Amino acid sequence: MSSEIKPIYGAQRTKLSSAVPLPTPYSIYVFPSTYCNFKCVYCAHMFSPEEIKQKYGLERTNMSLDTFRTTIAQIAEFPQRVRLLSLTGQGEPLMNKNIAEMVKIAKEAGVAERIEIISNGRLLSPKMADALIDAGLDTLRISLQGLSSRKYQDIAGVKVDFEEFYDNVRYFYQRKKTTDLFVKVMDVALDAGEEPLFYERFRDCSDRMYVERMLPAYAGVAITQGMQVDYDRYGRKIAHRGVCPLAFYMLGVFPEGDVEPCDTIYKPIVLGNVHSERLIDMWQGEKLRGFWRQHLEGRRRDNPKCATCNAPDDVSHPEDILDDDAAELIRRLA
Repeated sequence: MSSEIKPIYGAQRTKLSSAVPLPTPYSIYVFPSTYCNFKCVYCAHMFSPEEIKQKYGLERTNMSLDTFRTTIAQIAEFPQRVRLLSLTGQGEPLMNKNIAEMVKIAKEAGVAERIEIISNGRLLSPKMADALIDAGLDTLRISLQGLSSRKYQDIAGVKVDFEEFYDNVRYFYQRKKTTDLFVKVMDVALDAGEEPLFYERFRDCSDRMYVERMLPAYAGVAITQGMQVDYDRYGRKIAHRGVCPLAFYMLGVFPEGDVEPCDTIYKPIVLGNVHSERLIDMWQGEKLRGFWRQHLEGRRRDNPKCATCNAPDDVSHPEDILDDDAAELIRRLA
C-alpha cells in the first residue's frame, strides 16, 4: 500500500465562525512532557533550560498520572466528546515514561473521537511501539529532521542512527492495527533535491506523508529571525490574520495543570489549573470570553505573548478564519 501525499492535519473541518461559541472545544492538547531530546535549529528547545525559562517562561517537567487522570475526568464533563485529544505539546511526549498508560486511560474514558501523539520518533523502540499500539492510539505523527544521520546532527543537534530510526518506523507500521501513521518533514531538514527521496522512502511505511514549510514559530530563534512570509506551513498563500482562531476551539494543559486557550509555548493567559478549577468552567468563563473579545476587537497585540506568536498565520486553516466575522461574533458573545 502506498502512502498519501497529504498534509497531516485533520482534513474534515467545520467553518469555525458558524459554530462559535462551541459548547465543547474541538481539540484539547495535554502536554505529557516539556522536555525534549532534540535541539532543532528552528525550535525553542535549541536553547538551554535556563534560556527557555527566561525567554518563554517554560519549565521542563513531566506530567504526573495524577494530573493526567484529573484532566481526563474533567474533559469527560463536557457535553460532547472532543474531536481530538492530542498528547503533544511543547516537548517530546515519549519522554514521559507513562505515555502508553496515558493513552490507555484516555481511550478507556472515551473522552475523544481521536487520540494522537506528535513525536520526533527517536524513542519509538519496538517496545514503545507495541505499548502504544496495545493502548489504542489512533494517530501517531512523526516529525523527521532529515534523511540521514548527518542531517539529524545538523538540524536536531543529536546523534541518530538513521537506518535504525527508519527500521523502528517500519516496525510500527507493520505491527499497527487501527493506528494511522503520518510522517512529515520540514523543508529545511531536506537537502536540495531530496523531496522525492523522502516520498520514496516512506511511501510503504506510512499512511500519509508531507513536506512542511519552516516558519518563525518561536521568537528569538536565529534561523527564522526577521523572516517575512506570505504562506503557512502547508505552503498556502495567506493574508495575515488579526484574530487567532486557536483560542476559540482548543485548550492546552501544561504538565503541572495550568490551562491556556491554545497549544503554544507562550501561555498568553492562564485560565486556571485543573487541580483547583474545572475545564468546563474555564471554557465557559468570563476570563476566556474577555480574551476572545480582545482578539475580535482587533486588540490581539495588546497581549505581549500574542504579539510575538505566529500561530494565526502558521497553523490556522482557511475554514478557521474569523476576521471577516468578528463584529457578528462580538454580538453573539454579548
